[in-house]
Amino acid sequence: MHKFAPLALAVFALAAFSGPLQAASSDNMETSRPSADDTYRKAVHAVKAEEFRDAVKLLNAVLKEKPRHADALNYLGFSHRKLGDYAIAVSYYKRALSLEENHKGANEYLGQAYVELGNIAAAEERLAALDRICGSGCDEYISLKKAIDDARMRMNKKTQG
Repeated sequence: MHKFAPLALAVFALAAFSGPLQAASSDNMETSRPSADDTYRKAVHAVKAEEFRDAVKLLNAVLKEKPRHADALNYLGFSHRKLGDYAIAVSYYKRALSLEENHKGANEYLGQAYVELGNIAAAEERLAALDRICGSGCDEYISLKKAIDDARMRMNKKTQG
């Protein structure tokens, strides 16, 4: 039985220490805040549900933990744009692009904001950036191109009639 003594001792030690460790970890879970990643996932869900005020609150909480989170900045810009706060939206898109200049979403959404503001030339700059980043076949390029084309068509109709 001597050769099993170390194994028995190890099993006993593991059993003796696992209870307090489990208790401590469950106590920590009750008092801990959600992670920035969990909060970000909730924010994305709020954006997709068009609950933009909730999304803004959640995304601001993410940025307190991770101030250089380009995706959170992009969605914060998107949410503010959907709430009609264009100046704030543009500033968040630009912050996202200062962190990741090739961020497809921020380039597209900044271009969309420019279209909505009537600044087609600035929107075309974002379209050119998307062409460089992902080509004319990526979803972001196609979406922004359609918005620019639609805006041009509306402008032409106004000038012709």
